[in-house]
Amino acid sequence: NAGELRTPVLVVRIERTTDAEGYPAEVPVNVFGDNNRLMCKWVNAHGSDAYIAMQMQSRDPATVTCRYSPLITPDCLVYKGSDPEPFEIVGTPDNVEERNVWLEFKVQRREAAR
Repeated sequence: NAGELRTPVLVVRIERTTDAEGYPAEVPVNVFGDNNRLMCKWVNAHGSDAYIAMQMQSRDPATVTCRYSPLITPDCLVYKGSDPEPFEIVGTPDNVEERNVWLEFKVQRREAAR
């Protein structure tokens, strides 16, 4: 149902480049262009999914459903609304019924480097 797409998300891809001094740098790039957000349905894990997530030690797991786009890949990061902490896509986004209409994927909070 398109009326359920109420949550704006920012989808970024990290591009690895070198800065002016020759050091490696990571630059986030919005896959939909500057200042464009994707509207989606965001469902936090609940019920048995929440217990499975706790066993797997996932942080803030959720399921995201949006209009299909080939630009969304497993190496993208997702920012929900104005939240400054990113989510990472877990697994491969599912092109629902292979119809290129809906895309569904699971996300979790990105772990900090150790």
